[in-house]
Amino acid sequence: MNKKELKQLRDKIREEVLSELVKSYAEGEKQATTHTAVTLHDGAGIFSVCGLNREVINAHVEPHGIGTELPLIPSVDTDPRYASLTGFTAATGSQPDDACEAAPHGYMKGCTLTSTFGRIRYDTNTIEFDRVMTRYNRGDFTDLVLLGSVFQDIDVTKGMLPSGLTQGQVLNIITMAEMVTAGVLAQRELVRQMWQGNPLIGREFPGLDRQIATGQVDSDQGVTCPALDSDVKDFGYDDVCGTGRDIVEYTSMMAWFLEFNARRMKVMPVDWAIVMRPELWYELSACWPCRYLTNRCLTSAGTQVGVINDENNVGLRDKIRSNMYLPINGRDYRVVIDDGIFENDSTNNENLAAGEFASSLYFVPKTILGRTPVTFRNYLNYRDPLADANVELLRGRQDFWTDNGIFSWALKQDYWCYLLGLKTEQRIVLLTPQLAGKIQNIRYTPLEHLRSSDPDSPYFANGGLSVRPIGTKYSVWAPNGIGRDR
Repeated sequence: MNKKELKQLRDKIREEVLSELVKSYAEGEKQATTHTAVTLHDGAGIFSVCGLNREVINAHVEPHGIGTELPLIPSVDTDPRYASLTGFTAATGSQPDDACEAAPHGYMKGCTLTSTFGRIRYDTNTIEFDRVMTRYNRGDFTDLVLLGSVFQDIDVTKGMLPSGLTQGQVLNIITMAEMVTAGVLAQRELVRQMWQGNPLIGREFPGLDRQIATGQVDSDQGVTCPALDSDVKDFGYDDVCGTGRDIVEYTSMMAWFLEFNARRMKVMPVDWAIVMRPELWYELSACWPCRYLTNRCLTSAGTQVGVINDENNVGLRDKIRSNMYLPINGRDYRVVIDDGIFENDSTNNENLAAGEFASSLYFVPKTILGRTPVTFRNYLNYRDPLADANVELLRGRQDFWTDNGIFSWALKQDYWCYLLGLKTEQRIVLLTPQLAGKIQNIRYTPLEHLRSSDPDSPYFANGGLSVRPIGTKYSVWAPNGIGRDR
């Protein structure tokens, strides 16, 4: 086959593939046929209440985690390799009797790690075009103002929630409200997968809990790489402030172990973050000052030399809580509270009684050598396929990307009905698991559990209405009344 024939065959295949894509897309559009989106105004609208105050107060609890603090780097590599020099073998052979005889020799060894993207997809509900512009009557105000925010201050570098979602429009424009809803769902899932992501389930990416682990293996050969193992300790479900295992001892030893690794591997300075759930942080910070200030202060009989319970203790507790840090081995470690870390309770763990909880505390290396990121996030860059998609057969598709290509939106339309689909493909990468650690199964018993942003949690709360019942209206043409909107 000559070059001309090969080109003709390639063009034919390309045309057939693109035609199938367009056909599939057109068939998929037929699903968007009925208005199912939230109605803000116009009869059944949740805010179409006569006499409603202009100010609407936010009671939505937003998820938070370490993901917002990590660099977000574009990538199109679906199967990357991250190499480490793991060390040198022992010498083989014996010392020679003569200077010119063969001497013992050894080998350098290395290991590669890998990661994979996870896909997160959410749709808006179907929106009927004319429903976005109508209101119930003059008593239905469309100048509502939200006090508080349903999402963090959007920064394009964070990539946890699409930008362009305007706070001032979320209560008055249906399309914006639906896009915000899809964005919030994606944000919740990203926060969860940052720690709990399991690539064996659906299209999730591997979370940090699976990467901060022992048993590291070469990504191509499956050979074990113990030089890359994390420091993993088990607290055995002892209470964080109890008389069993000492949380100061465990964290101090882990900090020293990881710093020893970093110094001997010549990658200092390292910026570590200590990450835990907010409930664990509150309980740990309550007893940390006393435990830290009296650590190893025992008499020969095993009793404390002195118990500090004055302004020094209270002052240190308040200081570490307000500034979010832990003093360990003479160094202040920044603390990050993260809602995405899995929490055990009496319903999923037989080691816990009602009111007791358990989770892990993590040491996460953010940078080495002062500025080189070793824990970061990748996103599949949706800007790159534009050149391939911008061909005659795909013109007319109203797809677009936002946030430098982090999020992709696709429009599905049928007559006057449409919906928007949201997609992002991300992963979290830990290049230096040997500088990371976790203390598992730390038990705590808070007086009150905090509100949760996870709808599956018993501590999640919302309430109210998504559709407001429509009152009966009467007319000469409807003498018995009519309660159906429009």
